Amino acid sequence: MDNAAILVATAAVLSVWIVIFIYFWRIDAAARALRRELEHERERNEPAAPSATMSRVRDSGEPVERR
Repeated sequence: MDNAAILVATAAVLSVWIVIFIYFWRIDAAARALRRELEHERERNEPAAPSATMSRVRDSGEPVERR
């Protein structure tokens, strides 16, 4: 009788762990799908890279270098 109780308890604990594993697996799959969708959306809507002009100026106010 004691052996049956241990088997039932072990089966219950194992069932809970299996359900938790499946739940996390599905959450991970959904997160991966959302991440792929977000990356695809970013690639589609990515604006042109901003450009900037930098210059250094001497104390007298004239530019030293322009890029």
